[in-house]
Amino acid sequence: MRRHRPLSWILLLLLVLLAACNKQKEAPGTPGGGSPEDATRESLALLREGKFDLFWKHALPPADFATLRADWPLRNAAQGPIAPEDRAKFEAGVKRLTEPDAEKKLFADLRPALLRFNRDYKDQMPLLSGVGQSMALTAIDQAKDLTLSQKRQLREIVNVVAPWTQTVDWADQAKAKAAIGVLVDTARKTGLSTPEALHAMSFEQSMATWSIAWTGLRRLLDVYGVSIDKSFESVSIDTLESNGGSAHVKITYTVLDKPIQTDATLVLLDGRWYDSDLLQRVRDEHARLVPPAPAASAPAPPSTTAPPPPRNPGAPVAAARTR
Repeated sequence: MRRHRPLSWILLLLLVLLAACNKQKEAPGTPGGGSPEDATRESLALLREGKFDLFWKHALPPADFATLRADWPLRNAAQGPIAPEDRAKFEAGVKRLTEPDAEKKLFADLRPALLRFNRDYKDQMPLLSGVGQSMALTAIDQAKDLTLSQKRQLREIVNVVAPWTQTVDWADQAKAKAAIGVLVDTARKTGLSTPEALHAMSFEQSMATWSIAWTGLRRLLDVYGVSIDKSFESVSIDTLESNGGSAHVKITYTVLDKPIQTDATLVLLDGRWYDSDLLQRVRDEHARLVPPAPAASAPAPPSTTAPPPPRNPGAPVAAARTR
């Protein structure tokens, strides 16, 4: 079974961290935005609320949104066959999280580890944190699916989060009980029992599951004193450059009260602004899932038939102009 790339999920959550509470200037779900700032702010606000279906509708031109929905079953099918050991692990994990009295059973299993950590490893947290920080930075540097800007942003966040991990009492049993309660509640709400059910989800079902998982993550971070809302409320968006059909915006926000900056390039299509990188990724994925048919040609011997010219899925985005 093909596994989802963790860094892709991290990027999605980073986008969520940028969401703001600012009043929207047009109805949620309307594609694009009237200005680069509006388009960015509205996308982030939808992500903050966990409205992932409306986010995609807003963040993509109508034709690309329709393509994304149509491609969704193909994305699930592309995960490949599920190995028996992966299925067994998934089902066992879900069972442990959803069975009666799961909270009590999981805490009983975890409590000895908490006591052992408090006795043997608490004083080594600076070392453990440093090792984790180094591993995370190496993974970011080696990631081939991240832009330079995304890598820079992830490095800054890792360098903020790593020192914070040294201040948390990870052996706190009350917090552990609360965290287990959140995990169990979230697992039960998803209603999943098998990996096949996960892969068989429609677009709408997947977005609803993402929303449940996002709500659970926010609650889990709250247990350990991390307020996502503070990051939301700190967001500021400024246009650095705008040249007709494209614009470059800077986004500033805080993580654990430390300022983080990132940037995005938007393109103007049919009077609406869209994130260029996001649009390109969706189109590239469609080209991978649905390769173009070979161009028709006059009959010729197989040995002399020329191959079709390579497709450039980035051309529609690169060719964006003011409408």
